[in-house]
Amino acid sequence: MNSESPVVDGKKKSHRLWWVYVIQSLELRYGKRGNQLPGFHYVGCTTEPARRIRQHNGELKGGGKYTSKHQPWEPRALFGPYANQSEAMKAERALKHGKRSTARTRWSTDDSHWCRGLGAAHPWVSDPAWQPPKPLGELVDI
Repeated sequence: MNSESPVVDGKKKSHRLWWVYVIQSLELRYGKRGNQLPGFHYVGCTTEPARRIRQHNGELKGGGKYTSKHQPWEPRALFGPYANQSEAMKAERALKHGKRSTARTRWSTDDSHWCRGLGAAHPWVSDPAWQPPKPLGELVDI
């Protein structure tokens, strides 16, 4: 079995790290009795959290249909890293099916073995431009 990274367009393809993120809409919303409610929470997974939040906020193309209707969005938690998309999607599903609203930012290993990382304490929450460290061998010329 070949253990080398696959080659794409003359460059080695890296093994990117995946992240599960929680963002919250800042759009005002109100309950049936006129009381103000916290904004909606959205959970997703990505390899580039900084790019993804900009997409959700309409700064870059590629945001979701649901999130485009409830802009702006702010980061609330970042979980991971995960080795691949499959693991990240399993973690995303576990978070979505286990927690609701603000509790999604307090997800822990007590809730699911898929929970990893700092969550609400992650640097991305206070600095949405945060970039994950690049894996060794990130798209190098061959």
